[in-house]
Amino acid sequence: MKIKSKTKKELLYLTLALPSLLGLLVFFIVPFVYALYLAMIDNPLARNFVGFGNFTLTINNAAFRLAASNTLRFIALCVPINVALSLAIAMRLRNIPFKGLFSAVFMLPLVVPSGSIVHFWRSIFGLNGVINSLFFSAAPVNWISSGYALHIITLIFIWKNIGFNIILFQAGLSQIPREYYEVAAIEGAGRFRQIISVTLVHLMPTMFLVLLMSFIATFRSFREIYLLAGTHPHRSIYMLQHFMNNQFVALDYQRMASAAYILVALITALALGLLFLQRRVANYD
Repeated sequence: MKIKSKTKKELLYLTLALPSLLGLLVFFIVPFVYALYLAMIDNPLARNFVGFGNFTLTINNAAFRLAASNTLRFIALCVPINVALSLAIAMRLRNIPFKGLFSAVFMLPLVVPSGSIVHFWRSIFGLNGVINSLFFSAAPVNWISSGYALHIITLIFIWKNIGFNIILFQAGLSQIPREYYEVAAIEGAGRFRQIISVTLVHLMPTMFLVLLMSFIATFRSFREIYLLAGTHPHRSIYMLQHFMNNQFVALDYQRMASAAYILVALITALALGLLFLQRRVANYD
């Protein structure tokens, strides 16, 4: 009877999950496999198998190289700043009253629609924005299409994503017993030494989670970049997603598919690198 009851429950759970599994299969797995097929042929009409020829052409493409270098630069700039700043703020909020209210305020940008975010920042950095009106009214600067574009989208990324990281770090900090700090103080450790030897050591699992989430968030920020700067932005913020979007518009599905798989390989390699580093640190501890 118990075995039959367990089987019925498993069938019920599978039935309830079936719509989601079908959606995953139709909208994610099948297109992902079909994209690999597109990346291996010369064009959708002739359908001649070319192996990794499209990948070679994509990697040698100047626009792709620019997009790849900009994407890596954006990640290298945003992730460390976002992690360090959110940790510093979380530590400052740890011992102040109404910290829950401050945390809620920091989370607000995360729930604001992308269109509203773009409109807000365009009102600051646009040709008719606040900065030009106050300081450059005689000769307005199009900041979004200038060499400052990368710094602007970095600021937007941090403004939008820092709140979530603060919540994660606050949860991690709350799990560290205060007795550890008291013992460290008795042994003569100063404030800085306590942060290094107690706080950071016990925050390592949270730290890697925040690093991984921040890394993934850099690829989700394309919506704001696209709405802010358009299809062909300043060369400093021309990302891999721009390249793939432009190849789709040009109906060059082979190059788009090969670029997508290269991007998947990049994301997978960086994520696995973080997980490997986390395991090494955990084993070392």
